[in-house]
Amino acid sequence: MVTSQAGIAHQNSHLNLEETLYLTTEQIESFKDNGYLIIENLIEPDVVEMWREQMWTHLGSSLQTPETWPNEYVVNGFQVDPPDKTFGRLPAVAAMVEQLGGGNFTGGGGSPLVKWPNPEAEWSMPASGHIDAYGPGGWSPFMLGATTYLYDVEPGGGGFVYWPRSHHTTHEYFLQYPEQIDGSFREVENWGWHIFSDRSPEGPAEFTASPGTVVFWHAFLCHTGSGNVSHSPRFGIFSRWSHQRRAKIKYEIPDDLWKYWAI
Repeated sequence: MVTSQAGIAHQNSHLNLEETLYLTTEQIESFKDNGYLIIENLIEPDVVEMWREQMWTHLGSSLQTPETWPNEYVVNGFQVDPPDKTFGRLPAVAAMVEQLGGGNFTGGGGSPLVKWPNPEAEWSMPASGHIDAYGPGGWSPFMLGATTYLYDVEPGGGGFVYWPRSHHTTHEYFLQYPEQIDGSFREVENWGWHIFSDRSPEGPAEFTASPGTVVFWHAFLCHTGSGNVSHSPRFGIFSRWSHQRRAKIKYEIPDDLWKYWAI
């Protein structure tokens, strides 16, 4: 269930595309407090439809032929054509990232991850969440992430799950153990990702949304995927932005969580 604060953030973040694409003071304060911001109707329907067509062509399948669906979580080799229609490069998305980072954030992209349906399974809210940047390739710190969907995602439909306000408690953890920012927290006895999400001041919430809606999230926000017990695949598109001075500041844990932001 979405918490009250999550609902407030969602309500405050509605954007009319006929107005300015830049975030309001209230939206920025909501993002800073909650660690995420949901913007409805940010991506135009024709862009979403183009993504769908190119995705199914890449997979050699279609929404109407489930017998041809693959079962891979990662869609390797997929690229949007033309490249300027990639999720992280869309003008509306780029404008908001520009405002949040003051022009110092680089990256973007649009990596697809698919939760294929398993309607016979029983859905449950994930018990714990993780923070990104600690993959098989080593520590790759970033500042901001964003997620959107190709199709409607209802409760139990494989949605992105996040722990509101957990960016604050993750920050507090690294202020207490700054030497662990490189990922060495995984060497602690009885380690598990729950060491971050268990500190969260709020329980998990599902990102249920229609195509065109985007959630921006702080890199320290605990999150994870969830099971898809619907009858439709969940196509999530993910983008991430790092600071252009990443190599110089990667070991620094500022007392001010927003030191390298423009907000």
